[in-house]
Amino acid sequence: MATLRELADRMVALGMVTEEKADAVLADIGRWRKEHLDEQLDERDLFGWLPEFGIAISVHGDDVDFVEDYYRRLLEETVTACTGGAVVITGVRLLRDEDFGEFLYFLRNGEPVWWHVEHESDDYVDQMAVFEQFGDLDPGGDDPREFYQLLRKKHESCQDDVYVLATPEQARALRDEFGLDFCGLDAERHDSIVRANTFLDSWLSEMDDALAAWRTRFLPGDFPFDFSFDSLTALGRLLLARFDGWSAVNRAAEEPFVSGAVRYLGETLIRAVPCRWSCWYVEDEPVLEIVSDTPAAFRASVVPLNALARAAGDRDPGALDTPVEELRDAVDQYARMRRLLSAEVP
Repeated sequence: MATLRELADRMVALGMVTEEKADAVLADIGRWRKEHLDEQLDERDLFGWLPEFGIAISVHGDDVDFVEDYYRRLLEETVTACTGGAVVITGVRLLRDEDFGEFLYFLRNGEPVWWHVEHESDDYVDQMAVFEQFGDLDPGGDDPREFYQLLRKKHESCQDDVYVLATPEQARALRDEFGLDFCGLDAERHDSIVRANTFLDSWLSEMDDALAAWRTRFLPGDFPFDFSFDSLTALGRLLLARFDGWSAVNRAAEEPFVSGAVRYLGETLIRAVPCRWSCWYVEDEPVLEIVSDTPAAFRASVVPLNALARAAGDRDPGALDTPVEELRDAVDQYARMRRLLSAEVP
């Protein structure tokens, strides 16, 4: 471990804080307890001191009295100050609906952002929801800094969560030199997203030709190839005639009939509800899904392959209508909360 002076010097050298800011923080600490400056820091000390330098945000784990007011101070004051104005948060509102739950709404550099949150009491922050959505506060663009959550080696109840704003190189230096553990520091998030988007663009470019070939090869002449609900029931009957259950569909995932059915189901969903294709990777394999055209806080997703397998497993040709309902619920939920927001804005 190191001392507070050594930590401050290293953050200055890394370009995380200015020399003037570091000197001011050390001087302020020294005025009330000078011995702190040269004491060996433990994990608890590091978690407590980093926010003092303005390069970290502490999300309170104990009683905050009024959670909406706390979110407003945290986002509008602390985040804006920590990022040096790269991220400016305004208009924070906590909206509640008895059917759809709670959502935190705010403007990030003038653009609307929604977070899904849950509170058993107005006295406590939903720390898990904040963690899952904190990436919305990264500066982005040409700014390489990201918020990394510090991971504790010793966990206790009602502890604050601390997020450090740093470049990957700065975070690695703090990890290697001061023993700090950052969540997601070495995750290849950007590369994975680029890879998934490249695959999806190529896959979508073949859509019309692939569906035409699938129709010619596998569909009977009376099949209503019009992307309607009736056509989904007809597809369900063809599916049940070919496969006897969930696992049989999954085993045939790469075969032409199933891959074409995945395309047709997805394209039908897109015509029925505002939604779009998306892609992500699991164990080096692409997973194609349909996601609702809503902010992430409201998003519903359907993996067409799983929907086909479920219909075969349930032996229900009408089950392919279910994904439409799931996606429509997400769109309706978003519309409901926007109306609630409009009604509350003076």
